[in-house]
Amino acid sequence: MIKICGLPAALVAGLFLVLAGAGATVLAQTVLAQTALAQTALAQEDGAPATPLPVEGTAPETEQTEAAEVRPPEEVPAAGTSQSGGQSGGSAFSEPDDGEETAAAKPAEGEETASAEPLGPINATSSAPATDGPSAGLDAGLDAGLDAGLDAGPDGPIDPSTLQSLDALHQALASKEQQVAKVQQQLVEAQDSVTREELANRLRELRAELAENRRQFDRFALEIDLSPFVEEQEQPFDWQQELSKLLQPILAELKSATAESRAIAELRGQIETVGERKELAEQAVERLQWLLEQEPQDSLRGHLAERLEHWQRIANEASNRYTALDLQLQNKLEQRQSLLDETTSYARSFFQTRGLNLLLAIAAFSLVFFGVRWVAGRIMRVRKPNAEQQFGSRLTLLLLHAFSILGGLLAMMAVFNAAGDWFMLGLILIFLIGVGWASIKTLPSQVESVKLILNVGTVREGERVVFNDVPYRVDSLAFRAQLSNPELEGGVQQLPVRDLVGYHSRPAGGGEPWFPTRCGDWVELEDGLLGQVAHQSPSTVRLTDLGGAEIVYPTSRFLNQHPRRLSERFRIVERFGIDYRHRAVATSEVPRLMQEALDAALPTLLDAGQLLAVSVIFESVGTSSLDYRIEVQLDGAAAPRSERVRAAIQRILVDACNRHDWTIPFTQITLHQATA
Repeated sequence: MIKICGLPAALVAGLFLVLAGAGATVLAQTVLAQTALAQTALAQEDGAPATPLPVEGTAPETEQTEAAEVRPPEEVPAAGTSQSGGQSGGSAFSEPDDGEETAAAKPAEGEETASAEPLGPINATSSAPATDGPSAGLDAGLDAGLDAGLDAGPDGPIDPSTLQSLDALHQALASKEQQVAKVQQQLVEAQDSVTREELANRLRELRAELAENRRQFDRFALEIDLSPFVEEQEQPFDWQQELSKLLQPILAELKSATAESRAIAELRGQIETVGERKELAEQAVERLQWLLEQEPQDSLRGHLAERLEHWQRIANEASNRYTALDLQLQNKLEQRQSLLDETTSYARSFFQTRGLNLLLAIAAFSLVFFGVRWVAGRIMRVRKPNAEQQFGSRLTLLLLHAFSILGGLLAMMAVFNAAGDWFMLGLILIFLIGVGWASIKTLPSQVESVKLILNVGTVREGERVVFNDVPYRVDSLAFRAQLSNPELEGGVQQLPVRDLVGYHSRPAGGGEPWFPTRCGDWVELEDGLLGQVAHQSPSTVRLTDLGGAEIVYPTSRFLNQHPRRLSERFRIVERFGIDYRHRAVATSEVPRLMQEALDAALPTLLDAGQLLAVSVIFESVGTSSLDYRIEVQLDGAAAPRSERVRAAIQRILVDACNRHDWTIPFTQITLHQATA
């Protein structure tokens, strides 16, 4: 087992990752808490009161503090009272059913009207003004309550910002209670069913918001887990709804970025529609005026005049609306920035609002990514010399490299989540979903790549593999593979391990060459070219022929020519035939005399030691000649003269035929005339 400072490497890596993630999260929360406190102070300076507004009919401050104490759902007292002083029971953590709303909407005759939902310490007939939307205290309270937290325990001094946050939350809670009371009173006084249904839906939403505000106040004030006191109904998982929630911040950002362009496009569409109406109305007016000029009867004239007045009014309204819309469009176009300015402005706004979150996320990703890679590098340095061949070492390295990416992404998501930046968090989640979806199709290839990295796949270290028609030795397999061919110039290749998926390696045989030729060798190709290898690499082989010209072959094409290497030793084979009339001496005297002639003449063409052996063999009886096979064995140094030797063999044998009166035949064609 690999150890660092006496501890297992996996344990050291885990501790490092935990510390890195915790450090990034604490840094993000610290900055965001300071930002939230600053936003709270600004909100209060803009007009958010620091203390709760007095509410008519509520208990004194000490009683309200006691009423804010958290109790289990069944012990929460009723908050709303009727006009006669009666109370109705309920839970601060649950909603009434439809029956309660119906009872609130239609009280029984002779009974006092009671509230259908506990509202805390507030009277349903309170005269305090109710607002239709969240107050400034609501925004400041929610931000501070969710992000700041208590800065001291029960035994220590309380930070003034904590009390300010509690005051802001309490003010927001009181405002929401007033809204609930107002809508509840409207529901009681509603006369028709449509209004009652709308108010009931509105009341249900406000009650849910009120319950959530109370839970936020309690969580911030008490710092305890309130989940045991909340009874939530299990909702079936709807992936479409969850996806819409995920896309909502992104779509909102896109709408904000394209708001001006969409407004201009909408104005142009309205102008086109209104312009069409204007033209049609003017045509109708002209038609009616023409009909009136034809002096119709009085009854028809009156009706036409009435319609003319109607269409003139429509034409005037369309003209006025067209003018107004056109002025709006011109103002929009004048105020519109250029594309460059608009893009620059949006980029500046983006980095001003999300720049800090983005920097923190990048810092967290870099910390985890490079930290894990550093740990992996340390493990590689302290491992044993043969550890690279061990499966456990490869698996540890693979897991660390994978976690360096996944852990970095998780750290980024943690920062965006702590900052509440759902736009950036949604982008990362969509990116991960897209990568995961695309990876499904490449999953088999990914599995094979992992097997190659672990050295348990079809290609293994130290074996021979043919890659791009060229043999290589597999030097190493990791996230990148190293292949080498010692016979090629620049024969070391670094490539991603995924490029080896689908290839197969095998152990190299003893003495098996890595390439058929070497630089300086003389070779003869199937196309008849004789040349010397001047350069060979994984991509090309360059040959120099006898005249000095250079011919370049792609390496794969050169190998397909089956090069014949002449540098060690080689044999030249030629054939020669004589006439049938010499058949009496064809197998005895003729071969001996031919070999004597070759032995005497060939050494004069070559250097000493280059001619190794000469043999003349009667080979066959041809169609028009008796054929001989001449074999000349030469040393590799005679390779440049091989073509001259071939020509010399034919010349020497012709001279021997002249000396011994041997007839050289030619191909004869005999024609036979068929008889009738």
